[in-house]
Amino acid sequence: MSQNSNDLAISDPGVVFVIQVEHASSPAGHRIQNILEKTDIVDFQLKNRISEQFCRKDKETNIQNKFSCFPCRTVLESVDALRCHLQGSKHQHNLEKPSNHNDFLFINGKWKEQRAVKRRAPDELSRREKTKKNKKDRNFPVYKQHTQEKYNETKTYIENGLRKIRPYYFTFIAHAKGRWVGKDLWTVFSEEFRKMEKEDFLRCVESGLVKVNDNKVDIDYRIQNNDLIFHTVHRHELPVTDIRIDIVHDDDDYLVVDKPPSIPVHPCGRYRHNTLLFILAKEYGYTNLHTVHRLDRLTSGVLMFAKNSHKSRDMETMISGSFKIGVCIVSKDGKESRTVFKRLQYKDGVSIVSCKPKTGRMHQIRVHLQYLGFPISNDPLYNSDIFGAEKGKGGLLTKTKDKLMEDLMKRHTVDTWMQSDEYINSRIQGEEENVNYDDGCDDDDDGGKLGDSVEEGVPIKEQQCTDDLVENAAETPILEEEKKGAKISRAKDGSSLEDEVDEFCLDCKRTFKDPPKDTLFIYLHSMRYSGEGWEYKTKLPSWATI
Repeated sequence: MSQNSNDLAISDPGVVFVIQVEHASSPAGHRIQNILEKTDIVDFQLKNRISEQFCRKDKETNIQNKFSCFPCRTVLESVDALRCHLQGSKHQHNLEKPSNHNDFLFINGKWKEQRAVKRRAPDELSRREKTKKNKKDRNFPVYKQHTQEKYNETKTYIENGLRKIRPYYFTFIAHAKGRWVGKDLWTVFSEEFRKMEKEDFLRCVESGLVKVNDNKVDIDYRIQNNDLIFHTVHRHELPVTDIRIDIVHDDDDYLVVDKPPSIPVHPCGRYRHNTLLFILAKEYGYTNLHTVHRLDRLTSGVLMFAKNSHKSRDMETMISGSFKIGVCIVSKDGKESRTVFKRLQYKDGVSIVSCKPKTGRMHQIRVHLQYLGFPISNDPLYNSDIFGAEKGKGGLLTKTKDKLMEDLMKRHTVDTWMQSDEYINSRIQGEEENVNYDDGCDDDDDGGKLGDSVEEGVPIKEQQCTDDLVENAAETPILEEEKKGAKISRAKDGSSLEDEVDEFCLDCKRTFKDPPKDTLFIYLHSMRYSGEGWEYKTKLPSWATI
């Protein structure tokens, strides 16, 4: 469908302009927009037709067409938005006001009025200097967890082919939100944070594990503006595989690695030191890396990091990925995406498939394969009958989206996993049936939106869910026994964990069985990333040959 000047009701020049904008990044890493061309829409439509997709950004050049209504100093990014704007009373009112084009500049996507430059007095501080002085005057402390000392919080050891972390103390710090002001501490903790019994909370307050502004307070303390709430916990991280991290490329701007499965890219949930960023810093010397994109925890393959924020923005712009967390379904109301599949091998009902995503939606490949009826065979999420008898083939669901979310959260818990084949096949001979389990959840449950589609024109609906319970359930450690009297366990190196036991920590009173190896990965490998003048790729994983 195309529009002309009559459809848009624009007959007077100097009112609406077509601007061609380039999306780029500044040296500081901030996203910016530069005007490449500016044309009056009346003149533009004499030679061009404007379709409904006129304002779609070109992903290769990062150039986008927009409309600018000068009387309103408004920038619009769709034909529909322009049409609605022209019919509004505000636009009609602004048409009657006199204005001079030379009084305004287009700065980073917005029209701003030019003002005389105010010269700073020699002794006047810049904005950045004022910020630094303000922090110093208010005596803002710099905590160890925000410095290079965070890498020394605990130690790593290897056992049974797994990378494990010694338990350690960690302090979560939260700035008081507006909705907390006036509420007592217990109310805030019970409503906002991980479930805690009131008796345990009282003990934490009395012992100073819960503080406000780094000071001990009474249980009836009420939150005030600008308060900082501190909560010190005894952290037990989940184990990950000990597969070596191979360096694919390393220069002054970028680091590219072959990510092993089971290791998250950055700290989240019950992972901090057992994440790629921490391992690369502690064991390989790569500190201050900037994430460019992410791979799911169970996925392996090419992963890129930038060594400064400017290069990170540049690469983000090129690959245009999606970094949300959650679970996806196919729906006609969602975002457009497309993947090209090619079968490479086939044997006994199993195929090895090459996947080339043309867009970068969350879980795109996994969702598209599910939609086609060929889900990844060991995908704990998308190869599940919880989506229905057809496991989501063709986007068919036998339940509402809310019911799907509810069932997913129930299914992907440790109590359910106990009945799975993975657990039964990995049980210790003679182990008792009545075993206790840890839920593997932490204070940092990450919420995310859903959204993917199988091909162009078949978009997907976005929903909310929590990723930790779904993605981490398969590798949650199994409790073998309760420790009595803070029993001390030992690693193979013979070192004692006595100093790492907290008498009030529930996890310290238990010992855990290692997660089965086949739950630490998924048959999905990022083989190659490429762009104009660059390409990074890895070898095929061992499972990619049948």
